[in-house]
Amino acid sequence: MTFIPLFIDVSGLRVVVFGGGSVGTRRALEFSSAGAKVTVVASQFSHELEVAAKAGQVELVKAEVRPGDNVDRFIRGAHIVVIATSDMELNDYLASRALSLGVLVNNATEARRGNVVYPFTAEPIEGLKVAVTSLGLSGVAARRARDRIVECLSSDRYLRTLLSVMSKFKEELKESVSDPKVRVPLYFKVSEDEVFNRLVEQGDEDGALRRALEIARASLNRA
Repeated sequence: MTFIPLFIDVSGLRVVVFGGGSVGTRRALEFSSAGAKVTVVASQFSHELEVAAKAGQVELVKAEVRPGDNVDRFIRGAHIVVIATSDMELNDYLASRALSLGVLVNNATEARRGNVVYPFTAEPIEGLKVAVTSLGLSGVAARRARDRIVECLSSDRYLRTLLSVMSKFKEELKESVSDPKVRVPLYFKVSEDEVFNRLVEQGDEDGALRRALEIARASLNRA
């Protein structure tokens, strides 16, 4: 099985979570906070889920689900199914049924028995979003990797300045150049310019932006 990284806007999507324990609770609330319509199916629910349900943030369906049961009634219509029960046999069964119905499956107990991996994330750092996964090999290692990446990005003035300058440059260039086939090569040309990079290293956002625009104008005038 081969995974590719994606960032998805889940607002309005229907997410069904099997399991009302700590993992199911955490993922249900995270999906809900991102705008998804979340239903949690379990025999018992955490206090956090009950509070969220009273606030209208999630829907709770109390059901004792066993392997072999008709679970399609819970799964049909869902865009994503999260499996987070403590019963491994049940988890395998739920994953099999959801996958057969063409639904995206995040198996919290065995990542490779689903087709969606839920990574360890961090709050955006100067506009950069970090997500790390080991594809189920070791959550401890993946979490530590995330922390080190966050530490690196937080202390790297060059990257912070580069992101700020390039985002402004991109917006200005879009106003005058509509063709992305023309714009994209200019982004890379600017990023490889020695003077531009020196200004970024110095934290001179205004100077770096002026240099980027100079390079763009010169290139466009020659075209």
